[in-house]
Amino acid sequence: MTRGHSSPLQIIRGDARGAALVEFALVSLVLYLLLAATIDFGRMMFSAQAVQDAARVAARELATAPLPAVTTFEAATAVTRARIYDPDLLVVDITALTDAQIDAVVAQMPIVNRALRPLMIVDDVAGTRLLRYPGTLLSAPGAPSGYTVAIPRIVQRGQDGVETLEWLEVVEEVRAEVACPMRGPFSLAYDPAQDACGALGADPLPPSQRGLAALRINYPYQAAAMSGFTPNQAGPFEPTLGTPIVADDGGVTAPAPAQGALLVDDGRVGPYTGPYGLGRQLALGQTVRPFSRVVSAQALYRREVFQ
Repeated sequence: MTRGHSSPLQIIRGDARGAALVEFALVSLVLYLLLAATIDFGRMMFSAQAVQDAARVAARELATAPLPAVTTFEAATAVTRARIYDPDLLVVDITALTDAQIDAVVAQMPIVNRALRPLMIVDDVAGTRLLRYPGTLLSAPGAPSGYTVAIPRIVQRGQDGVETLEWLEVVEEVRAEVACPMRGPFSLAYDPAQDACGALGADPLPPSQRGLAALRINYPYQAAAMSGFTPNQAGPFEPTLGTPIVADDGGVTAPAPAQGALLVDDGRVGPYTGPYGLGRQLALGQTVRPFSRVVSAQALYRREVFQ
């Protein structure tokens, strides 16, 4: 063999090392995707369990609260606000608080607010550090922190990408007619004189469905590492990589939220950013929506104590 020339074995070995790099690059992409999916879906399962536990606590506490028989769900939550659930404490200003002080503040919250603590996130808004429940952050001057939260749910997404929203409460009664509290199951009897939607000739619910603490807690899960894509019209198993959901907050259609006012868009990127809290991700050379779902947990207890 002439000195200075590579042997066939050396050439083969060099090619193998290059092939290993290419194989690793291809396999690592799949591994990263699996890792991201594992982390995000694990967080989704944890969140669903936490929401379910909070719903059980809320229903049980309301079921045993000493309230008059003819009391609507809204009236019950208003009367028990300091002990069971306070919507004004979904956002807490922690700018000047230490970790120990934050724990002390949470410990003084109503029981359902404490149950929701594992789901709350830390957010920096206009120089203020907030501990808040996920969702759309709204300006609410009457709340201690100056902010509150509403849950956005996308009810329609057009072919042009325009999203239509409706607003959900974090805690709400399970009833057919959302705008009619007296027709809900919490009251032990139907009182036509208190029906804000108009008196009915007969009770819309059978007696067996009266006197129930039936509620729902909504949680807007949004992934940190997975993007949202529109379904492929060719079928559920067809690829969707070419149809990401573009984050266009200017094209969102939504009624004015009842709880507060939308904030000015600060241009941030993240799971719950944007004026509607729908999130933004930088992926595929675009600003897209994260994968998202509204997780709802329900609980039902029969009322036990009346005045």
